[in-house]
Amino acid sequence: MPWPTLRAVLLALVLSGCGASAAPGEGESPPHPLRAGQHVDVRVGLTEWTILVSRERVPPGRLTLLVTNTGATEHDLAVRDGRGTWETADLRPGERTVLVVRAGPHETLRLWCSMPGHRAQGMHTTLTTS
Repeated sequence: MPWPTLRAVLLALVLSGCGASAAPGEGESPPHPLRAGQHVDVRVGLTEWTILVSRERVPPGRLTLLVTNTGATEHDLAVRDGRGTWETADLRPGERTVLVVRAGPHETLRLWCSMPGHRAQGMHTTLTTS
C-alpha cells in the first residue's frame, strides 16, 4: 500500500478509536469549544515511523492520552512538559494503554517514542495548549 494511503488508513483507525467500543457520547467531539480545565481525551497512534494524534491543540488541564500501538514493532510514548516527563510501558503491536498528564496554559507538550532510533526516524510530535 502506498505511504499516503497507509497513513490515511492509520489516521482513520486512531481517530475512530481503533475499533474499540465506547459508551454513548464517550470519545465524541463536544458540541461546543473546549474550555480550560476541562478533561480532554486525545487518541495517539504509534506506528513506523510516526505518531498520529486526534488533535494537535488542546485546552489546559487534564489530558487522557489513549495510546495504541498500530505498528508492527514495539513502541512506547514519552511526554515532556516544563514540569517533567511521563512514559508508557513498551507496547507490543496492537496493545493499548492510557497515560494521564496535566497541561498548563500556553504550553507545548513534546511526544516521542523512546525506543532506540525511533525518534530519529520521525516518531515525534507536539500538542499545544491554547
